[in-house]
Amino acid sequence: MGTKRVWYLDEVEQGSLDNIHQTLMFGSLEEIKSLLNVVGEKEVKKCFLGFPKKIYTASAFNFIKNIVLGISTKLDEQKYLKSTPRHLG
Repeated sequence: MGTKRVWYLDEVEQGSLDNIHQTLMFGSLEEIKSLLNVVGEKEVKKCFLGFPKKIYTASAFNFIKNIVLGISTKLDEQKYLKSTPRHLG
């Protein structure tokens, strides 16, 4: 996992929330595989489910949720999709 996906920090932990989400959304399949091996699939799932980020496109969200992480439960897509309005209030 050599590519730095979090541009606003000099040093990034491989298991940081931002790094996990950025790699899932923007990383290659090789980088995602490396993330799952280094950080662990259980930790990546925990991050994805427990700390959603509104950075995903619909197709990327469904691919990551269903194929990469094998999550079969229904999730609130508004918490993940960048195309949905933010709830302020």
